[in-house]
Amino acid sequence: MKRKIVALFMTMALMAGTLAGCGNSDAGGSSDVSSDAGSTAQESSAESAEEPEGENSGESEAENEEENQGASGETASSLLTEEPVTITFMRGENSAIPVQDNVASTRQILERTGIDLDITAVPGSDYNTKMTALYAANDMPDIFFAFNMTKREMVEDGALLALSDLIDEYAPNIKAYYDENPYLYRTMVDGEIYSLPQKRVDQNLEAGCVPFIRMDLLEDAGLPVPTTWKELAETLVTLTEKYNMEGWAARGSGRIIGESDYSWLDSFGASFSYYTDKEGTWHLGMIEDKYKDAVLFLKNLVERGALDEEWLTTDTAGWQEKLGSGNYLFWYDNPTFASGINTALSAVNPDARFAPLELLEDYDGNVFNYKQPTHYTDTFYISADVEDPVLLIKFLDWCYSDEGAITFGYGREGETYYMDDDGNPQWLPEILEKYANAEDGYYQASSDMGVNNGYFCPAWMNLTIEVFRASSNNPDELTAQYIYDFYEEQLNDGTIVEKTLLPPMTVEQDARIQEIKQAVQDTAITEFSKFVMGQRPIEEYDAFIEELKGLGAQEWADILNEAETAFQETMEGL
Repeated sequence: MKRKIVALFMTMALMAGTLAGCGNSDAGGSSDVSSDAGSTAQESSAESAEEPEGENSGESEAENEEENQGASGETASSLLTEEPVTITFMRGENSAIPVQDNVASTRQILERTGIDLDITAVPGSDYNTKMTALYAANDMPDIFFAFNMTKREMVEDGALLALSDLIDEYAPNIKAYYDENPYLYRTMVDGEIYSLPQKRVDQNLEAGCVPFIRMDLLEDAGLPVPTTWKELAETLVTLTEKYNMEGWAARGSGRIIGESDYSWLDSFGASFSYYTDKEGTWHLGMIEDKYKDAVLFLKNLVERGALDEEWLTTDTAGWQEKLGSGNYLFWYDNPTFASGINTALSAVNPDARFAPLELLEDYDGNVFNYKQPTHYTDTFYISADVEDPVLLIKFLDWCYSDEGAITFGYGREGETYYMDDDGNPQWLPEILEKYANAEDGYYQASSDMGVNNGYFCPAWMNLTIEVFRASSNNPDELTAQYIYDFYEEQLNDGTIVEKTLLPPMTVEQDARIQEIKQAVQDTAITEFSKFVMGQRPIEEYDAFIEELKGLGAQEWADILNEAETAFQETMEGL
């Protein structure tokens, strides 16, 4: 099989502990991940370690059958294979959630399906390098996360298993999932499914990137809570001067210039990248007037000392440290990244606290925002070289079942959870006691039991381990439930919505967009940053936009609209 080696330009953003926080990234198909999660205990349950797989240890057949019986009532007779079969999976590892072998979830997978899931984890920063080497050597794992080869490139190389026919014949759970969420078909390449999403099984509490302010200082200064972006600017300038503090703390160009999928620009009514309007037409935001308004807004904050001048070089860990220092007034980001921030802040100043603001009105009086996706697309890829494609798709179909979701959310029945009288999984009391009282219990529980996003999780019960967050006992802490409750009305009335996925594109469309993106994106980030920081005269702004159009910026949007029209026609014919 032909393999292309592509230069490494970026590292994978891991989806771990953030999406119930939101990494998966902020890209659609990935999510945000905190890189400063603290230390994680390594010990596994002694009781779990003493239970070798496949040995009855004197148990009767009836007892063994009862133990193997799952939440859905399936028994060993429904195993996918009579003899254990190994399926390999590779992922990047979040250092806060070490991937351990022989954990509760993989033991239950083996018992219920006969599949011995062999997980290889490499440090997140090394994942692209490792996967690129395996790809070049034609030595891919059976299942893997995205890396720096595009899906189109892997399809053209024949590296990915085509899934559509397999799903139709052997995977009723996956088929029903796609039919219930037809936008997932947007991820197809040339009419074929080549990747699978992460299915969120329980409630999506994530409001996306939202605004937070030092509410204690706002109250101390006797200022009204800002309700518009214009009011916010004046409030930040006033507080910055009054308390001799830094204003807006931000991390990297993605959250300020806006090349990340989610940023403050969504609420401001602007966009750096592509977006759809209410009629479903695609636009490239960076060449529109509203983006210029956003650049001018930021430039004004810089000139008045209300935007941290180190935003371009501040990474996530540095940003978290700044927020906890007590020296910053405001941030606009995914609150998952700031989990525990008020607890840290209270150690510096017992009265200090960040609190969310209602979504701010843009210059046109509109209130709007994008939330994190309910389902993360393009998460799992399957090698075309798998030994038994039918068995693999049957295993993945089990993964998307209720039984699979419970396994990925709770581990192993009788060892880490039990089923209550209503048929719902509940943590065993000893598990609750162990991790609710542990430092960084959220991450430790995920690592020890192999549950949630830090492990292997096609069907994601993202709230199961929220109970183990140490910050959940702090009434001022910014938990997922707290943020959801604050924005609940807007999350349900159409104010905060999910982004539209890109339409499927032809080989030629995809190639042309990649050419345009390569010519436009890095130049745009660099030059817009200069305009914001006053390093390039704003009088040159309009000429620069024409330069971007000359590089194909408008053509980018035109291609997306052509692809959208073709996709809609295809869906009408189904």
